[in-house]
Amino acid sequence: MNKFALRRHMLAGLTALLPTLLTLFVFYKLWQYASDTIGEPMVNKIVKLAGWKEAPAWMTVSGGVVGLLIVVLVIFAAGVLLSSLIGARLFSVAEGWLARVPVISAVYNPVRQVTDFFLSKKSQLFRSAVAVEYPRKGMYSIGFVTSSGFKDVTTPDGRRMIGVFVPTSPTPFTGYTFLVPESDVIPLDIPIDDAIKYFVSGGVIRPPSQVPPSEQGTPDTLAAGPAAKVEISQDAASSPQSDT
Repeated sequence: MNKFALRRHMLAGLTALLPTLLTLFVFYKLWQYASDTIGEPMVNKIVKLAGWKEAPAWMTVSGGVVGLLIVVLVIFAAGVLLSSLIGARLFSVAEGWLARVPVISAVYNPVRQVTDFFLSKKSQLFRSAVAVEYPRKGMYSIGFVTSSGFKDVTTPDGRRMIGVFVPTSPTPFTGYTFLVPESDVIPLDIPIDDAIKYFVSGGVIRPPSQVPPSEQGTPDTLAAGPAAKVEISQDAASSPQSDT
């Protein structure tokens, strides 16, 4: 097995396992936090009140479950509170205070932007994905149509212009907003979520509908996705050079 095949198989395995491993790691950390912070102190309190020498095994496990349920209930209660007028007002005041504290705001504001982009419904305001000729002629960027533009802003020949948001990569919650002639944009038949994945991955994860037919259905594409196919093409191009 040469180094190119080894790298290809490692990439395929990493692409397949990494999302699952990261998901399990997040839930494990959440379980650990709930168990150590809430479940264990609660169990110790019950053992002390009952006069036992040590907690039964079933109580130790159930303590973690109870701790996790309490975390879920707190999150749910916060959502219910923020849905009310008073709760939203209190949160707005607290958020404004956090945004003004010098050290805290440096961490809070970027985190808030990330969570707003991925967890809120703001991404639903994007109407469609398009390609625009930017940053220079002959080079295209992916963007989102956000509005029908300004009624007072048109091209010299009277063409309508639309608002297009072009995100940055790999942090698509920031970017640039342009007014582009509607006739100059290229509509893309891809879901908004797939376009966002494209930005987050730095262009590695392509929407399935945009993968060329020649790259669809191959074993390497099915195993590791479009990214592996790009890697394979590069390896194939460089293999003869390494042999010589």
